[in-house]
Amino acid sequence: MAWTLGDGAAESADCRAVDISDRGMRVECGREIPVGLVVLIQGHDMPGRHATVRHCTAFGDKFRVGLEMCQDESFARYSQPRQDDVDFYEALQINAKADPDTIHRVYRLMAMRYHPDNPETGDVETFLLLKRAYETLSDPERRALYDAARDSKESGPLPVFELRDFVEGVQGEINRRLGVLALLYNRRRTDPDHPGISLLDLENRMGFPREYLSFTMWYLRSKFFVDLADNSDFSLTAAGAEYVETNTSSSEPLSKLITGGFWKPTRERSEPMHYERPKPQLLSAPATM
Repeated sequence: MAWTLGDGAAESADCRAVDISDRGMRVECGREIPVGLVVLIQGHDMPGRHATVRHCTAFGDKFRVGLEMCQDESFARYSQPRQDDVDFYEALQINAKADPDTIHRVYRLMAMRYHPDNPETGDVETFLLLKRAYETLSDPERRALYDAARDSKESGPLPVFELRDFVEGVQGEINRRLGVLALLYNRRRTDPDHPGISLLDLENRMGFPREYLSFTMWYLRSKFFVDLADNSDFSLTAAGAEYVETNTSSSEPLSKLITGGFWKPTRERSEPMHYERPKPQLLSAPATM
């Protein structure tokens, strides 16, 4: 359970469910929680839900807290992803073949950064997402089931590309470019030894025919945002990576491709950055004595 106080400070506490109903639940907690406070609760098999504290009663050395589930989530600061929308490997920014030690090490570092008790970078929703990803990937049986479901989803197009935003008009073309760059960005970040993706794989992941992507790939190569390897795989360049980071932060569908399904809107939208390949500079010959 996590919450944000009036001064902006984020706090959290572990709790144990005592009973639950359609409208709310009662939990046992080691801390007293103010009545009327809105909290975010999440469990092993329970997605993040907001609830209002209706009562908090001392019970031995602990407290029994009554929670009423919020029916209107419009007040939530961030969008809460469904588990099916989240890629746990991308959320932790690790390769799908990462060993248990790597998963544990990366999680510890990221959890420390986003823990609600961290006054500088604490973030309740991100911390809970990372915790859920770690609990799944650190358990061999749960990871095997997750990997099987993930592999089956990867055989078809990503749901985000079914949106009209990627199809209609000039804006659809712009979004397709960013979609390709986002896929290549994730591949290079999580598998730097094999950063390339073939055009066929891009077609399958985006659900577009090759004719839809020919203009897109021509543009990206002309701007030097992508490279074409000898094996015909496309990979991201440094200019392409910077373009992605500049242009996807305010777009929910595109940012979900980068963050593994978890998105936060930004306060201000940065102007798109355009890059041109640096022109070679002529070096003057050294003066002769």
